[in-house]
Amino acid sequence: MVKQFGIHLKVKDINKSLKFYRLLKLKPCFAYGKKSFLKQFKNKVPVASEKYNGVVFEINNTLFEIADGHIAVKSNVFKEKIQSPKISAMIYVSSVNQILKLLKKNNYKISVFPKIYPWGTKELVVKDPDGFVLVFIEKLK
Repeated sequence: MVKQFGIHLKVKDINKSLKFYRLLKLKPCFAYGKKSFLKQFKNKVPVASEKYNGVVFEINNTLFEIADGHIAVKSNVFKEKIQSPKISAMIYVSSVNQILKLLKKNNYKISVFPKIYPWGTKELVVKDPDGFVLVFIEKLK
């Protein structure tokens, strides 16, 4: 039935968000948008011309898309800051400490510093430039 899962995040500033997610080593698999935006993807991933800009990342068969516009969404939605942590992304990593070091080096605010939980994980919580909560999880041996 379900073959794949993805999340589409509506972002205020596509370049700021792209910089953040590239810092985390997410690799684009598809990009769309205006010619000026698509130049950075030339000969790297498939691209398509569109009125607004977006990038799709594939993470172990899960799709994560960021975009500054969408045909079915009013434009004011993209300017809104995410105010609630009601939804978050869980990202499994080999080392939470490496993520922490990378984020601190690039002056990103840490919401919850690494903490070890009794169920055998170490977790770090940050917010992306739009306030989307990301929980980085390292499974402990």
